[in-house]
Amino acid sequence: MNQMPLEVRSVLLPLHNGQLLLPNASVAEVAAYRESLELPSSPDWLLGMISWRWKKIPLVCFDTLVGMPPKKMGVRARIAICYTLSGDSKLPFLGILTQSVPHLTRASEALIVSNPEPDELGDGVMQQVLINGEEAWIPDLNALEAMIGSASAEAEAE
Repeated sequence: MNQMPLEVRSVLLPLHNGQLLLPNASVAEVAAYRESLELPSSPDWLLGMISWRWKKIPLVCFDTLVGMPPKKMGVRARIAICYTLSGDSKLPFLGILTQSVPHLTRASEALIVSNPEPDELGDGVMQQVLINGEEAWIPDLNALEAMIGSASAEAEAE
């Protein structure tokens, strides 16, 4: 019996220096860019908190998180509101700054291969891949959530 390959509807989030690949189901909404309320003494990749659907959620600049220099915000900038994985009611969502509207794609074993020449990008990236020949980073949302929790706790302690 011939099995169909497993496909996952996914989304590519365009950044200044790359793109993130996430399952489409992990993105709750793509919202217009808005200024964030800065957190004192937070790392530069944690831009602050934004209001979304009457909740305060952290806004992350993934480019800065992986050590790339920050760049000027474009007029097409958006925020991808993503579900967190832990089920923590204090942090049900996080925002990821994108440089334009994300686009849908299909991901399958046939379309994704590990990047043969990965960069050193740190704890926020689970894997670097090529999807349809394009480079993408698969974020480690668990690590990102833990990093946000640590940074928020340190900011509140000051």
